Amino acid sequence: MKKVGYLVLLLLVILTVSGCSNKEVKKEKQEKNKYITVTADEDDNITLDTSKITKTATFVNYDDDGVIIQFILVRGTDGKVRIALNTCQVCNPSPKAYFVQKGDYLECQNCGTKFHINKIGIEKGGCNPTPVEEKEEKDDKIIINKSYIDSFKTKFKNLQEKISED
Repeated sequence: MKKVGYLVLLLLVILTVSGCSNKEVKKEKQEKNKYITVTADEDDNITLDTSKITKTATFVNYDDDGVIIQFILVRGTDGKVRIALNTCQVCNPSPKAYFVQKGDYLECQNCGTKFHINKIGIEKGGCNPTPVEEKEEKDDKIIINKSYIDSFKTKFKNLQEKISED
C-alpha cells in the first residue's frame, strides 16, 4: 500500500513539474505587442527606428491635435520591415476598423479578415491595413512627412478604441 502511495505522489510531482514547464513555453509564444509614441521633429518629419522591429508588431501612436494616428511596424519572414496605418481601407469609418496581431497574421476587428505580416503595407485597396506610400527608408529608419500623415487624420477620428496596450 505504501508503494502505491509513493507512486501516486511521484506521479503528481511529475505532472506538476511538466505542467509548469508547459506554461512557461506558452508564455514565450504569447509575446505582447509593443506600443510607442512618436512626435514630429523640427523639420515636420516623423522618424521611426526600425532596428528593434520583430515579427511581433509594434504599434506606433502619433498624436495629431488630439487624434491618435497609429502605424503598424512588423518584420516579415523575409527580414523586411513592413509599415501600414492601423485602419482598414474598406471597414473605415467603423470604430472597429483596426487590426490586432494573432500569430503571423493581423486581423481586422470589424470584419475578421486576416493578413499575413508579409503583406502588410504592400497590398492596396480592399480590406487590409492602409499602406504608407510616401516614406523614405534610410538605414534602420523610416521617415515620413507630417503633412502626409495629417492627410489620414479623418480616418482615425472614430478609432479611439484600440490605441494602446490593454
